[in-house]
Amino acid sequence: MWFAIRRWLFPVWCIGCGEPQTGLCSACAAGARPVTIVIDGMTVRAAGDYSGALRDAILGLKRGERAYLDPLAALLAPLVPPGTAIVPVTTTRRRAAERGFDQARELARRVAALRSGWTDELLRKHGAAQRGLGRSERLVARGRFTLRPSAGIPSHALLLDDVVTTGATLRDAARVLGAAGCRVLGAVVVARTPATRETPRRG
Repeated sequence: MWFAIRRWLFPVWCIGCGEPQTGLCSACAAGARPVTIVIDGMTVRAAGDYSGALRDAILGLKRGERAYLDPLAALLAPLVPPGTAIVPVTTTRRRAAERGFDQARELARRVAALRSGWTDELLRKHGAAQRGLGRSERLVARGRFTLRPSAGIPSHALLLDDVVTTGATLRDAARVLGAAGCRVLGAVVVARTPATRETPRRG
């Protein structure tokens, strides 16, 4: 009953074409082309480039709009092997509170359900956002992640984030997991931003 009422009170339309009842329809999502890059030996698979409807959906997440979580998780799921442990690259508590949720955590939960895997929320992020930093500043940033207290460390896992630009955040997260004895299999992200461009802002 609540879902029916919610659709009536808070109608949703595709951010690409306006189709009702979905944040991103299958036709608009089909415009995304998966891309694979390698960052310091770590394979990173992106559902597409940071442009068009995919860019708009990510910005919607950063504004706290949940309608894009399920469609974006469906885009990520084919990039994840079945039965994989997924570690979301979480944002800070402050950012999650502003949005009402942590987008990486919510995407990881949905992808894990679609791929018969599971999520291990091992990481805790500290410090300010990278928005506004130059490429060289992003690349040298370290120490932004610690392990959550009493976290059980899996033998291997896949990182999940919303966007990759320089790869500094993924490297930092992988470094912490590796030091704890977890073999990082790689990472999946919703979009790859060309390194010459700004990373996504909130809206």
